[in-house]
Amino acid sequence: MPRISGMDMLKAVVTDLNTVEEAHRAFYVERNGKFYVNITPTEGFELDNVQGLKNALGAERNNVAVLKEQIKPYEGLDAAAARTAIERIAAFGDITPDAAKTAVETAARLTAFDPAKEADKIANTKLETLKGQLQAQFTLRETELLQQVKGAEGTVNSLTGQLQTLVRDNEIKSELAKLNPLDDARDAIELLAGKSVRTKMVDGKVVVEVLDINGNPRIKDVNGTPFTIADLLTEVRDSRPSLFKPEDKRGMGTQPGTTPPSLQGVTNPWAAETRNVTQQMLLENTKPELAKQLKAAAGVKD
Repeated sequence: MPRISGMDMLKAVVTDLNTVEEAHRAFYVERNGKFYVNITPTEGFELDNVQGLKNALGAERNNVAVLKEQIKPYEGLDAAAARTAIERIAAFGDITPDAAKTAVETAARLTAFDPAKEADKIANTKLETLKGQLQAQFTLRETELLQQVKGAEGTVNSLTGQLQTLVRDNEIKSELAKLNPLDDARDAIELLAGKSVRTKMVDGKVVVEVLDINGNPRIKDVNGTPFTIADLLTEVRDSRPSLFKPEDKRGMGTQPGTTPPSLQGVTNPWAAETRNVTQQMLLENTKPELAKQLKAAAGVKD
């Protein structure tokens, strides 16, 4: 049989015998289409496929390692004591430790439960909730009412303003009609008089005031008698007689033509039918020359 040198290594299995040196081919035998080195078993050693054994050995070693990790938490545990504990736990049936803990806590809470105090808490909670609801409803209703009041105030103010304007204009028109203004001058006189008239509410009534150039209420005499719209329009007629129709009667007991032409159309406060003490005082203070002429026309001596 050929010798095998130390450098020549034989493969255990080959599929092609031609890959083996010719001198070594005699060591192989064919089985199932492959060529195996023909080795005679001696003292327990033989040529065999050990891959399956290696895989099995690796799996077993892995199982051992897993079991060791699982056993670690129980190292030093007394088997008898563990068995007793398991038996005690089994007595609780399906009750888990977490469920048991929850039950103990619930029991402790119920033991400390005071029905009277809990009833007070529940009542107070309901009371506070009800108070909150009522407060919310009150606030909402209050807001609605305030909006309604505000709207009503606006309406009242608007109507009050319209009423004051209406009263002022009506009084001016009424008094002006008594003085026979020219038709085409009526609007101008009303506008002129309106600039000096102010209205205000006093005790629910519209009060009309005639103002001076400084915006203060005018008075007719030292007694504080208010200056009326009639007085104002008479003053306008006296200062602008061309805006009014001529009067048929002038002076007291005088014949036509006795009144100076410059005084025709002027109301004479000293004449019997148009006597007006206030106008007399006003003319004497503001227009003494005109007052003198009117006195003479009415036959009044100083």
